[in-house]
Amino acid sequence: MVRGRLLRRELLLRTDPGVVDLFPEIDGASPEVRALKRDMACVARDPDVTALVVGESGTGKELVARAIHRASPRGDAPFVVIDCAGLSPTLAEDALFGHVRGAFTGAIDERPGPFERAHGGTVLLDEIGDLPLDLQMKLLRAVQSRTIQRLGGRQETSFDVRIIAATNVDLATATARGRFREDLYYRLKVYEIRVPPLRRRGVADIRGLASVILSRLAERRRRVAPAIDPQVLDSLVRHSWPGNVRELENILECMLVAAGGEPLLSVRHLPDGGRGLGSAVAASLSSTPPSPDRVREMLHRNDFSYGRTAAALGLSRHQLYRLVKRYDIRNRAGDP
Repeated sequence: MVRGRLLRRELLLRTDPGVVDLFPEIDGASPEVRALKRDMACVARDPDVTALVVGESGTGKELVARAIHRASPRGDAPFVVIDCAGLSPTLAEDALFGHVRGAFTGAIDERPGPFERAHGGTVLLDEIGDLPLDLQMKLLRAVQSRTIQRLGGRQETSFDVRIIAATNVDLATATARGRFREDLYYRLKVYEIRVPPLRRRGVADIRGLASVILSRLAERRRRVAPAIDPQVLDSLVRHSWPGNVRELENILECMLVAAGGEPLLSVRHLPDGGRGLGSAVAASLSSTPPSPDRVREMLHRNDFSYGRTAAALGLSRHQLYRLVKRYDIRNRAGDP
């Protein structure tokens, strides 16, 4: 493990950002992706710098964070994700910092928090823009002091992690409106990385991504990847992709299922024969969320897969969770 870190660090220090592709998991060769990889290399080579990854829903922000961690000198240590949008109001502090025995009813054992579990590695604060204001202050103290205090405890514990935050929210605007702490914003935005939306990555990237994603989907099913009809590629290139790479994967998986074992994906395999490509995500282009009936319809169509449904609606998984709760939509088993 130590040798792996030393070799990785030596490579990073001796390589100019962007000269060697340290991030093969990030597909694409457009100028936007090359610029992204240069920024990722700058962050990866400094194991202590805090980074803010910004991008629209579905662009692959967590993938970027994981790739930075893997390529950095911290790559052999844990990578721990904190889902800030999914924190329960009653247990949010426990989820962030852990607890001591007896901290609350049912706390029969001590539980280390993510900053302790990731010691030596990386913590990703995913969807940081959704973190409530009261928790932002507590997180700020932890980021500044590099110590945490477990829920119900009195002892402060130091941690050694790199912090990466990710968001699809404009934090500058949220800060100006009083929805996000300015001091925390600047603590997290030491180095900002912007992940480009799919529509700005060019024809070559879209076609290349379609081929790579289709190969992965077929391999997962132990099948040979079918070819893609040029007309289908034209439809994909013309689409605006509000759901980004996640939406592209959703459409290709739908087509793969529709095609069965056929050797060619044709226009007839496109959702709605290609006429409605993107219609499922139209609601995401306005400030009005999709209707309860639309969300329920897409959940049933995707067999209650939150990942596929979110992509089809052009939403993040966290946005879909919130709508399901708001609309009180339940699955076939009667559970929320």
